[in-house]
Amino acid sequence: MDGGEQRSVAQDAEGVIRRIRGVSATRVDLGADGRIEQVHVLGSADRTARVLAGDVIAALGAELGVTLEPSQVRVALLRPGQTQPGPAPLRARLKYVGLTMTTLRTSLEARVKVEHDGLMYEGAVAGPGGAAQGLEIVGQAALRAVETYLRTDGAFRLALATVAPFGPHRVAIAIVTWMGPEEELLSGAAIVHDDPREAVVRAVLDAVNRPVSWLGAG
Repeated sequence: MDGGEQRSVAQDAEGVIRRIRGVSATRVDLGADGRIEQVHVLGSADRTARVLAGDVIAALGAELGVTLEPSQVRVALLRPGQTQPGPAPLRARLKYVGLTMTTLRTSLEARVKVEHDGLMYEGAVAGPGGAAQGLEIVGQAALRAVETYLRTDGAFRLALATVAPFGPHRVAIAIVTWMGPEEELLSGAAIVHDDPREAVVRAVLDAVNRPVSWLGAG
């Protein structure tokens, strides 16, 4: 399948999805074989992520003969009162509360807690041990905490979490892919004061502040 045919498949699928009630924006990713690999949907607050994902799967099957699994449809929901992402209100900023690390034989588990308006939200991720992997696990756990707040799954993907020297300081750097209306790379940074893992959490929150403010306002 050539590039023109692939673009047509994606465009046709996006056209079908945009006609579904409650869909504000969508983007379709194709695999190397030209088949639909992933569907990203931004939905209105009056629908649930599960229902929207089911509608997407049913519509693409009925109109294009495409068969998808629920795991291939990623849905992020706007908050009540939102019709589209807009200017980021500062009141939607999440606050870092705490980090817990647990060693499980040869793996590590990170639990990150964030707070908004007095309510706590937690994200947990486990993975292989090691210093570099530890930073990535912490970054992923921070994103899961953010998604818990947003009541969604798969809205963000961690591309990089590392610590680098900057003059007399060390700086945590996070690069995050936002699976929003259009896939976008976000970056954040935080100076390391004591624990570099905590700095990674702050860098992740710095990276996602704008889309979180858009999606979390209401």
